[in-house]
Amino acid sequence: MMEYNLEIDLKPYKVLDEFALLACQRYNLSNRGDWFGNFRGGLYGLYARLCGVKRHHAEVHNWLPFERTHREREYHASSILFNMDSAIECLTFALNALGYAASPDEFLSVTDEKQLRQIKPKNIYGTGSQAMEGYKTYFPQLKAYWEASQNLMEAIADQHDVSKHRSTIDRGGKHRLDPPPGFFENLGIENDPGERLRFSPMEEIILPTEPKKPLSQQHLSQSKDFVKLEELVQRFCPFVTQSGEKALLDAETNIKLNHTDFSGSSGK
Repeated sequence: MMEYNLEIDLKPYKVLDEFALLACQRYNLSNRGDWFGNFRGGLYGLYARLCGVKRHHAEVHNWLPFERTHREREYHASSILFNMDSAIECLTFALNALGYAASPDEFLSVTDEKQLRQIKPKNIYGTGSQAMEGYKTYFPQLKAYWEASQNLMEAIADQHDVSKHRSTIDRGGKHRLDPPPGFFENLGIENDPGERLRFSPMEEIILPTEPKKPLSQQHLSQSKDFVKLEELVQRFCPFVTQSGEKALLDAETNIKLNHTDFSGSSGK
């Protein structure tokens, strides 16, 4: 059965936060341009967006004592997409700040308004002018992982762009048929399948495979013509955890500190 109450392991990020705090001490990299404030702002933004993913995913899928509408379903689906896309953006912002602390010339400046606007996930996995060379040196494992995960990130971004700027993104789906004991009886709903369906949460929410195509060119007649929101979410959750693990390992391996504890000693 699909797990609707999501769990995402944030332990790697908490260790990364400790590493960044140690790095910003005056006896290590110092806090030039308040890079640590930018790092922690991005990290805490990631935490907040993940909270949004978990909350909206639970609400649209779990049995709740009120009528479920297409309007509500669209609200939750578009909110999940926003929070997933923004989580990736916030993580990029945090990692750029940490990279800037290690090598200002190889990352975008946290003190320049124009450069702040240029921070995006393609700095890590992209090519050409958008790619930042510093990720090859300081976050090589994360970079390789994001390059391999490009399809997932771009699918989330495309769905979010359409739901944010154009139209509804929900193309239908399947309702759950496994109410908890006494659910309908407590609401005073008789054994009427149509009436019960109005109060049933979703099991699957269908999204278009190519949401940016004109609507006339989108066909939902076969399974290959759509994707499921739940499948994107189930891929996204381990992606977040593994990104944290790789970013932490990269930072500890490649960002050299003068002192390895908060006493200012070398730890040796």
